[in-house]
Amino acid sequence: MNMHYDSALQEDLTLPFLISTVLFLVLCFPDSAFAVQIHGPPEGIIVHLMGHIFFSVALLFLIYILNKYPVDSSKAWKYLKLSIFFWLIWNLDTFVEHILALRLDKSAIIIGKHHIFSYLAGPLTLEKWLYYLGQFDHFLCVPAMWSLSMSLRHFCKRVEKQTAREDTRSQPV
Repeated sequence: MNMHYDSALQEDLTLPFLISTVLFLVLCFPDSAFAVQIHGPPEGIIVHLMGHIFFSVALLFLIYILNKYPVDSSKAWKYLKLSIFFWLIWNLDTFVEHILALRLDKSAIIIGKHHIFSYLAGPLTLEKWLYYLGQFDHFLCVPAMWSLSMSLRHFCKRVEKQTAREDTRSQPV
């Protein structure tokens, strides 16, 4: 090999080139991520339900703190409280739905070609109706995410205004 070829080869093998090559290979040829650990019954569902309980307790504690020690009554805080409320209702709905899924037979809901074409198998009971209506939890989850994003947007605007005010004060006259 000549010297010119060796130096060109070294320049090509820079850190960004190696990182982009590895990233390309990982994205194009993925292997199992092992992100989900499946537990057999009953540990898996028990731990999952415990997670819902802890999440609910944390949300209730956050509501308590925000009501006992209010920071202010700006839109950002109102949206945050609304988001917490929707997350709490969503979490309780999901918890009940998991319990109902354990209680009902797999034949309680007949699944169509798509989930939207599913329907309840007779005879209709209150448990089946609650389970079916609980499947529409996105009507709680989406407003929770929207409220949270609106809260963060208002918090960011507030910080930008405060930073701009501080910048104008610190500039020499």
